[in-house]
Amino acid sequence: MNIHTQQSNLIDHSIYNFIKQVMPMTHANANTALEQHSDSEATAYAKQVLDQHFPLSNGSHQDVCSYVIYYKQLLAFFADGSQSGLAEPKQFVALTGHKCEPTSLVLKNNGFHVEVSINRRGEYGCNDLAGIDDVQVEATLMTIVNSQQAPFQRSWTSLVSGQAGSCNKQFTSKDGTEYEV
Repeated sequence: MNIHTQQSNLIDHSIYNFIKQVMPMTHANANTALEQHSDSEATAYAKQVLDQHFPLSNGSHQDVCSYVIYYKQLLAFFADGSQSGLAEPKQFVALTGHKCEPTSLVLKNNGFHVEVSINRRGEYGCNDLAGIDDVQVEATLMTIVNSQQAPFQRSWTSLVSGQAGSCNKQFTSKDGTEYEV
């Protein structure tokens, strides 16, 4: 077994373990599993994943009213006026929208990205305290063909709706440069 095949197997195993941990469904069909839960339960589950893999210094993502970016740091504001950053600030890597009103936040943990979409008028966001409309998990899948590294293929799966898709997305990194996932 060559080094590229070994690396590919490690990446595939790592991706599988991460997805298995964060995905709420136990069935092969994501939509079947999610249909058994209400929209608020699906959003609450997504926030539990955020609390587990991207915890705040104080409080829970469940109780956040809004998110802002302040001096390259993600801040979460609560109803009582208090605020908290991430327990590991380096996990916040990018955003879309304005720093005072981001439309999405990109968090990174162990090589995996999570996009938190914020839309207070969205299907799910209109019923969420922080306006979280979706939380998508990204895993980079690497295919090895003839012992040569092929291009990365991005796979995104929603923790709220269960929908999956593949695409590269562009964001603005916390230092203002282009960030592509």
